[in-house]
Amino acid sequence: MARAGLSFVIARVSTCDRMEETVVAELIRSVYDEAPISYGRFGLHDIPGYGRDVVQETEHGALLAEPEGISLGALELVSPARARLATVQLEAWNAEPEDEPGQPWAEAGRVLYWSPGGIVAVSGMGYSPTGQKLLLGPPCFAYWLSAYIGSVRSEPASWDPGDIVAVEERWLLRFWPVADVAGPALRGEDDSGYMARMREILALEPGTAPSRPQAWAALRPHPQPDTATAVMRFNPPEPGRATVGHPAQADSASETDGGRITVSSVDTDDDPPLVHEVLGDLLYDVLGNLPQNVWSWSRSMLEDYATQLRVDRRIGRELNPDGTPTLVLEASSVRTPFFGAEPGFSGRAWVWASEENGHADVLSVDREVIARDRIRQNTLFTGIVTILRKENDFVEVRAATQAEAARVIDVERLRG
Repeated sequence: MARAGLSFVIARVSTCDRMEETVVAELIRSVYDEAPISYGRFGLHDIPGYGRDVVQETEHGALLAEPEGISLGALELVSPARARLATVQLEAWNAEPEDEPGQPWAEAGRVLYWSPGGIVAVSGMGYSPTGQKLLLGPPCFAYWLSAYIGSVRSEPASWDPGDIVAVEERWLLRFWPVADVAGPALRGEDDSGYMARMREILALEPGTAPSRPQAWAALRPHPQPDTATAVMRFNPPEPGRATVGHPAQADSASETDGGRITVSSVDTDDDPPLVHEVLGDLLYDVLGNLPQNVWSWSRSMLEDYATQLRVDRRIGRELNPDGTPTLVLEASSVRTPFFGAEPGFSGRAWVWASEENGHADVLSVDREVIARDRIRQNTLFTGIVTILRKENDFVEVRAATQAEAARVIDVERLRG
């Protein structure tokens, strides 16, 4: 496939494209999802919606991106067969795969995808997403996205058995990191807190290259990945939502595995039976309180919420492959350089503790004592952390790695 349209970007990331020649390409993680196709298209977008729609829509194979072959956290994919449903396999790699996927896959386009949040999902135009998500890697990274189209399932049309229509089309989307663009993003940030024009953000400096994948926890596979993640099933009779089927859950880790601290306020004596039936053990892993009106939710609403909790918990584990100790805080206790307190982002946390070494295993990076309350015998500590999960205005955090903390320290120096 010709890629002349990518010359603008390639000239800026030529050294990035060679990133760490000694790194062996490895599939970090993958998920399966489904998206209805409307008007011959379905969408790919960043979570939780920090991307920007393509302004000058240009075809790069089956991918619609800017003329230079770049996308700022959102793009659309065109179905050549104009099928009804896209079954999508999303893959995150630590480097460019050495081999093509082979049969039955055919390359359908490649673009440079700038991911503000490091997490992506697919959905149909005008349809609610299923809740499935893929952790690409660190936020504010540029990733190559290669798309492939596989087999197409057809069947006789309901209005005319002699007319054959495409029903289901298989897609494979592969991502791998090419550059850390946190610096350019900061220089392009506007007053509203969103990013400036795409070309300015992706105008990478000559010689820009990402750190080795091992420097970023999000670019390393979990040694014991979840074997029972959500499997999405789109339900055509209900165009406003999708339903979810779950395989049997693998044995979950204990509450204290890896030093994890949980916060939950669930009164088991008063919970409606339906909430217990649908959420099950998820009730005891919720951060903070359950949503206020959860007791009046329908079964389908509870199933969607259970899917969200399962997927978020899986991503939280993927962001903590070493199983380091974690802490649950109010989201307002953490300040991040980009956007807000969202999974994958690092920032500075402020926490009161009753002991001088309180939370030392989590607030260990750039740890400082800010104040001491002699009357209440409490101490205010600060340290740099990375957010693993966010639910109900609470976040679960771990100590940031060196590469993650460097971003926060750089911003603090820039902003004085």
